[in-house]
Amino acid sequence: MRGQHDGIASLDDLLAFYRALPNPDKQFVVMPGISHASFQQKNCLIVHHILHAFFTQPELGYLG
Repeated sequence: MRGQHDGIASLDDLLAFYRALPNPDKQFVVMPGISHASFQQKNCLIVHHILHAFFTQPELGYLG
């Protein structure tokens, strides 16, 4: 998860790190209207929604 206005790391650096993660169960999300302190922002419900959706997604039915 990255805030749209987060200036800590560049988007290219974060995507390179993301691609290097070995687990295929991953998502990269840019959160609109949010900077670095995402849990303290006025739009913090977006953060909660993304985390809840990721951790409650159903198990895979087919691993082919």
